[in-house]
Amino acid sequence: MSEMFRRFHFPILILMFLVGAAFLLKMCYLSLAFNTIFGLGYLTFFYFFVRARYGLTVPPVLLGLVLVGVEVDALGNYFRMYGQALGPLQYDEFAHMTIQVLVTPLFVWLVREGLKHAGQHLSLGFTTFFAGATIFGLSAFYEIIELWDELYFGGQRIWSTRDTSTDLQFDLFGIIVGAVLAYALLRRESARLVLNAN
Repeated sequence: MSEMFRRFHFPILILMFLVGAAFLLKMCYLSLAFNTIFGLGYLTFFYFFVRARYGLTVPPVLLGLVLVGVEVDALGNYFRMYGQALGPLQYDEFAHMTIQVLVTPLFVWLVREGLKHAGQHLSLGFTTFFAGATIFGLSAFYEIIELWDELYFGGQRIWSTRDTSTDLQFDLFGIIVGAVLAYALLRRESARLVLNAN
């Protein structure tokens, strides 16, 4: 299996990207059970792929946070919370912000480990910034997926002329909070490893 991951890593990455994008396109129309099972399966495959291909063991807690992010969206759809208020926010705003808080630490960890694997040693601050910019780019791609759903598949995911900009604003808030959290945790982990080495 690990030989297959090494040999076909580029096609597997493209397939994972396409499957993930297709899931995001249809996720809001799928059942809570399907979203949960798919999320578990996709993240498990990702865990074993990264481990076999790159020799990296992704901390399960980070993958768990991503799964919780999937559940925030899936539960919002299941209980028809989108378009409803949740405290001072609309559920859509809450979901965009919360999902980014939950997903960003994994991105920061992956970027840090990926750079190390490539022989690049950048400061944790720059790595965190780069990861945050990357995930914000992916958030913008998600907004394009919502647009495609509206234009080509008859979906109803853009609620107003300000929906996309509002989504991106709350994505940005969540990314900043998630990046600060990831930075603090990884810095603490690095300090603990230095102390243990001495």
